[in-house]
Amino acid sequence: MPELNPIPTSRYYLEFNGLEEKMIASVGEFSFEGKTSGHEKPLASTKGGKTLWQSTSAGFTDNPDFSVETYLAEGDMDWYNWMKSTMPKSEGGEGKWKDSRKDGTLTVYNSMDEVVMQWKITNAWIKSYSLSDLAADGSEFVKETFEIVCEDIQRTS
Repeated sequence: MPELNPIPTSRYYLEFNGLEEKMIASVGEFSFEGKTSGHEKPLASTKGGKTLWQSTSAGFTDNPDFSVETYLAEGDMDWYNWMKSTMPKSEGGEGKWKDSRKDGTLTVYNSMDEVVMQWKITNAWIKSYSLSDLAADGSEFVKETFEIVCEDIQRTS
């Protein structure tokens, strides 16, 4: 049985091509869900009234996605510019969606600074953007949140 060494959620590093050493506040849950086919109704009835069912994988319902919350740093527009590069020209972007998708890696460390888990992210792009609330009486740092969608996420270690 493996030794029980819980992994802290606060020790990680996320990078994409051209987006390294950024101040990442949080990375949201990776989510993708398989879909099935054939399970909705019986396939056939056989001798003795036995009902046959068939269920099979039919791929995935959506591409994997996750959110990234970054601290807004003065003069750093790299994440925002990546988003703008993938937006259609008709929406104020550069219209370079295909050429602007990026590969990335999420690395998680244990409390001894050793890599314990890693995911490879393929052909990612930003599908939504939001800015944290600003308030005269606020005490938080300003954050940008980007929803990332990609073609594939594979755990490599």
